[in-house]
Amino acid sequence: MTEEINQQLCRVYTIICPACGTQNRFPRLKRDIYRSRKQEPDGHTLELAWMTEGEFPEWLTPLNYFWGTCETCCYTDELDDADYRQWEKNKRKYLAQYREGGLETLSSGAQSGNGVLQALKKGIHPEDPFGTPLAQFFMGIFTQCLRNSPVPGNLARSYLRVAWLYRDETQIYASVAPNSSIRDTLSKAAPMWNAELPENSDYPLPPGIVTDEVGALRHAMALFEWNFRELSAASHEDEIRLMALIGEISYRIYELTGTEEDFKKGQTLFSGCMQKCLSVINDKSIVGGAVNKAKDALEKAGDRGRELRALKQRRDKGLAPKPEPVAAAIPPPPPVANAEPEPEEVEVEKAPEPKPSPTPAFSGSGATMQSLQQKVAQLDEENKRWMRLAGISELTGLPNRIMLSRVLLPGALKQALVRKEPLGCILVAPEGMREINGKYGRIKGDILLRKLSECLKGLLKRGERLAHPDGINFLVIVPTMPLHHLRKRAEILYKDLTSRRFDLDGETLSLKMTFGVAGMDTAGKGDTPKTLQDILYSKVVHALDTAKLKGNQIEVHEDRAIPR
Repeated sequence: MTEEINQQLCRVYTIICPACGTQNRFPRLKRDIYRSRKQEPDGHTLELAWMTEGEFPEWLTPLNYFWGTCETCCYTDELDDADYRQWEKNKRKYLAQYREGGLETLSSGAQSGNGVLQALKKGIHPEDPFGTPLAQFFMGIFTQCLRNSPVPGNLARSYLRVAWLYRDETQIYASVAPNSSIRDTLSKAAPMWNAELPENSDYPLPPGIVTDEVGALRHAMALFEWNFRELSAASHEDEIRLMALIGEISYRIYELTGTEEDFKKGQTLFSGCMQKCLSVINDKSIVGGAVNKAKDALEKAGDRGRELRALKQRRDKGLAPKPEPVAAAIPPPPPVANAEPEPEEVEVEKAPEPKPSPTPAFSGSGATMQSLQQKVAQLDEENKRWMRLAGISELTGLPNRIMLSRVLLPGALKQALVRKEPLGCILVAPEGMREINGKYGRIKGDILLRKLSECLKGLLKRGERLAHPDGINFLVIVPTMPLHHLRKRAEILYKDLTSRRFDLDGETLSLKMTFGVAGMDTAGKGDTPKTLQDILYSKVVHALDTAKLKGNQIEVHEDRAIPR
């Protein structure tokens, strides 16, 4: 960007680098200096208007001003983040976000010229307006990964914007992208990225360098899904908005790949968004704007789901061309602890194609609650089918037995075998649910189980996974703990759960709980992962059954008692 353009559009901020202490001057866009006149469903701007007089190059967008990258060590953070711009006001708090030695590594890398950020720095050129923001985005992503707890939403937003840059490569960057050397730079930096990326067991898909839109969208979708699972105090509108965005990303992926798997994923996401909207609409305790926004979102999700099915039907009939397969130019990074692998050789029942049904208009004189209830009835079976296929419990939204046996347990066990660490399971079962259902009704009993699941999610420690395999049982997967520590972990969960009071229609109830606990020392195990997985699950089920038979609160399974 020329200095003249920056003077028209920006204010200049002086920020001391938190890693190496270099004083940097960054141009940041003035408030309300631009407006997006036209956007795609995932937020990608198609038509941009600068709210000031002047002629600006077509490739100039807000993404050119997204990051502040240190000229020396390449520490990169968002210019719109006030905490970054003012980090010196609370140095201790800001620097405590980062892993021990993480920022020092950037500083030493600048002195030696080594490291992934120094490699990516070669992609920054004033005459390359396509490659420069791409290099900066990957620098920003890597810098975010140096934190003790990377923010899922920030990582996801960055990858989505990387996807937009690749999408614009043949459009607004058509005149400059062919001369860019950014892909060569990214290919050379990828091995260093994979070697230097700090391990984090929470990543659903480890952040990596990608060189096409599909790869960036897959990372964005996985990280937004992680972001959704991490939401704690979000409003219903925020949840619905995020679910809709994830659905739109999946739609775009299917447009680019045309694969059956991506189609099913998109259908699942739009169906889940509709289910969430319906739950808000039918919840009598929710009133006002949230309900109206849920109605609007339901209509849009229904429309987009039907458009996705129509696109597939046209492709199946040969009326719309299928895209060429997209091959990743850069190998993915190695798996990290507890990364959830794709299920292998999974046979999934084919869900019947849902029949399109008219979506009621929720505004105007024709809208009635009767039409809404008809919509609920029409969608109920479709939603259940898609949730089963997705491996999600219809009641709690947690991974069900399918997801547990095909993804969660295999992923945790493979990681434990690689690291030769123990792996444990805690099976949690509330007592007296039959009596509660008889007294209050099954619907309120289900509400109680949902509240229990939310409580369990709030008690999880880092690296632990929660599933709802069947009925009233919940399973907590606990990595790295030997058996005696696993029992203490179960005791802590037991005390917390049994001391709580759950509100049910104005009455507060306490629950009695029964726990089954089982662990496995994976070091030196010669069995196949599938056999070990079956043994571990059999152990924890056996422990729960024994606890119920003996009337124990917590039963820890001993290896000598389990038949192989």
